[in-house]
Amino acid sequence: MFFPNAEIVMNPIMLVVLGLIVGTLSGFFGIGGGFLITGSLLVLGVPPLYAVGTGITLVMGTAIISTLKHRQLGNVDFKFGFCLICGTIPAVVIAERLNQILDANDIASPVIQGLYLLMLCGIGSFITYDSIRNKAQGDANTRKIGPEFVRLPFLGKRSLYLSFPVAQIESMSILVVILIGFCIGFLAGLLGAGGGFIMMPVLIYLVGIPTTVAIGTDLMQVIVTGSLGTFLYALSGKVDLLMAVFMLIPAFFLSQIGALATRFVDSGRIRAVYGLLLIVGGLAVGLEYFSEFVAYEEILGRIAIIMLVGFSACVSIWILVMCVKGMITRSLVD
Repeated sequence: MFFPNAEIVMNPIMLVVLGLIVGTLSGFFGIGGGFLITGSLLVLGVPPLYAVGTGITLVMGTAIISTLKHRQLGNVDFKFGFCLICGTIPAVVIAERLNQILDANDIASPVIQGLYLLMLCGIGSFITYDSIRNKAQGDANTRKIGPEFVRLPFLGKRSLYLSFPVAQIESMSILVVILIGFCIGFLAGLLGAGGGFIMMPVLIYLVGIPTTVAIGTDLMQVIVTGSLGTFLYALSGKVDLLMAVFMLIPAFFLSQIGALATRFVDSGRIRAVYGLLLIVGGLAVGLEYFSEFVAYEEILGRIAIIMLVGFSACVSIWILVMCVKGMITRSLVD
């Protein structure tokens, strides 16, 4: 099927499969799925900026659906999420402009693919290593981080510290939260992801938020990042809506099941599987990039897409099995 905006011929069944996978992973891991969908579109030959723009559009849709489900489960700290958003909004705008400059100089593709390789493999390796050693997820929630006070004209000295009960944070500077949001938002806008694959481990390991709450709160800020990114890329004509629709419809149903599955899987296992998923995603993007410089470009490209989609599909099936198993066990207990 021909997709006119991206000017590419692609099998729509592949897009439907990607939508099913991204929906499941989005609800379970608290990610919009941008690292998977943008990487997959790059591997499938979609031009870099169209892969970024279309990917972030799907991120927006899946994040909205998944956040609503996590809200029902009590996994969203809205107060913390709003503080993150204050940093992500300006960062996404800056990143989108930078992408336009990179594209004008014909270096967007190597920069985007290179960053994906480094970020996915680096974060994935750390999470996997940490999970294998069975470390605690951090105790940042017991520390006071960042400036404590600010002096305002006519108002005097005002505290910058806030408490976030749902995230189990007793006291944390709002400036630190905004800075985290800015850094993640910049990378999200640059890579065409909602930033979830970076934000989730940051909230767990750096801030010390419980895994399930980190998942739900992460998805909340992904909504804003994805919405703003979609708007900006749509203005420049870099979003293929037809391509996004083929992926979003199946993602709608599976994301709710993925979110429900978090109730039946312990947090350590969630982090371990997530780390492996990031590593495989990074290797697939790196293999696709490397294939451009060798004679066997088509073969390596096919291996990359099989590696990325195949492993993601296996993880999605595992999530669905764990959800069904958990629901059956709970019904027997009740």
